[in-house]
Amino acid sequence: MANETVTETKELQDRNKYLEDENANLMMMLEEYEDNIELLKTEIQSLNQKNDDLEVEASKYQSALGIATNFDYNDDQNLNVELNEDILALHDTLENYVTNLKPKIDVNINKAKELLRKYKCQIKISDKEPNKPLIKAVLQRYVLEEILDKAETYFKRSNKECYLESDIVASTTNLTGLMERLHNNRLGDDEITRLIPIRLRQQVYIALGTRGFNDIKESISKYNKHNFIDVISKKINMMMDEYRDIKDIEKKKYVNALAENLVRDVVRIFYFRLPIQEPVAQYRWFNNNEKINNIFMKGSWDENEIDDLVVEVCSFPMIYKPDDDGDKVCTPAKVFPRHSIKKSLTEECMDVIGNFMKMVKSDDNSALSLQVDENEFEQTGSANSHVSN
Repeated sequence: MANETVTETKELQDRNKYLEDENANLMMMLEEYEDNIELLKTEIQSLNQKNDDLEVEASKYQSALGIATNFDYNDDQNLNVELNEDILALHDTLENYVTNLKPKIDVNINKAKELLRKYKCQIKISDKEPNKPLIKAVLQRYVLEEILDKAETYFKRSNKECYLESDIVASTTNLTGLMERLHNNRLGDDEITRLIPIRLRQQVYIALGTRGFNDIKESISKYNKHNFIDVISKKINMMMDEYRDIKDIEKKKYVNALAENLVRDVVRIFYFRLPIQEPVAQYRWFNNNEKINNIFMKGSWDENEIDDLVVEVCSFPMIYKPDDDGDKVCTPAKVFPRHSIKKSLTEECMDVIGNFMKMVKSDDNSALSLQVDENEFEQTGSANSHVSN
């Protein structure tokens, strides 16, 4: 009996020893597994971080690709609608600025006749028959051309704060040209490189169309009128005083105050809003004596007489997008029509000779043009400063 007890005890001890050894082995294996798990967790975290980084990078690329390739029909339509609205608003501003030349407004007929000759108008005016709608149309054309002419001078200058917009336009033209060369002269067929010059141009001109020619900040609380806007608006007001004298003092103040917005809107539309379009929109003036075209032009006429009508003066140009299938009109030109004059062969020959002599003689219209010293853009500033409250 005692021997059996000893034997059982020995077996239990051996069994216990075996289990302890097994437990020790299992604990060692568990520690190894735990170490491996920690290593795997670290690797997983590292892979997750790399995955996150790749997703961020892919997201940035996808975003850039989306921006660069976002030229669907609806976007193009929106740009067209916005441009049309801007031009219609400019029509109204120009109409209000030139005025309808009626009550309490005297028109200088002799000066108006000079403008009619400048634009080769055939209709005659006089003190008794001034034809104010025609004079109004000619003045609108004159004001627009003068602003655009002075803007052309502005955009040839650079390297001063007042020429910031000019510098941006020049840099954008240069950079888009370089990007076009990258697309054309480097091997590859990705869409983003092809579209970047277009998107870059559009984004820059959207910004210029929003903030270009706003007042210039001198400090947090002090700002000045933009030099170009200040100089040209004053010149335009003085120029218009030579053609029409507004007797009502309050109305004259109101009209003169429109000049700044008029100058700013003209430059923004013709220099910034047109390049936003794809393809870039352009403008065209129609010449005196061109046949009336009710697709390219709008005005006051009887459709039954359209075959006998020609342009007397184009007061606002046609805005269009060039296309291989024909120009696509954004907004038609505004024209003042007249009936075509039937001429004999002798009269037509005399006109040809007369036009040739004018080309040789080169009529000088400089006296009718705004005289602006280029340095004037750089001299304004402190006299027109404002302090924000």
